[in-house]
Amino acid sequence: MEADFVERGKKRKKSRKEALALKDKGNDCMKRGLYKSANHHYSGAIEQAKDMLLLYTNRALARLRLERWQDVIDDCTRPLEYCEVFDECYTKQPDLCYKALMRRA
Repeated sequence: MEADFVERGKKRKKSRKEALALKDKGNDCMKRGLYKSANHHYSGAIEQAKDMLLLYTNRALARLRLERWQDVIDDCTRPLEYCEVFDECYTKQPDLCYKALMRRA
């Protein structure tokens, strides 16, 4: 059982590292105005680390630029729901929640 914990920890660490690399690529694409590429990179990062809520607001911004309105709403709703349930409403991550609320609006 302990070996399983160690293995899962290694896998999670590797996934987070890959997600951060994809997030950086997405951020670079956003700076250059390549919104479709940014959306692609952020989506890949989310597949690697679904619990990194910042990725959802970043992807929402890319989708906002692509005028994919329903996808923006969906991406912004996920971190808001998570924060409402697990983070004592919006007190632990107010910046993230502010971004999500503004982009969803």
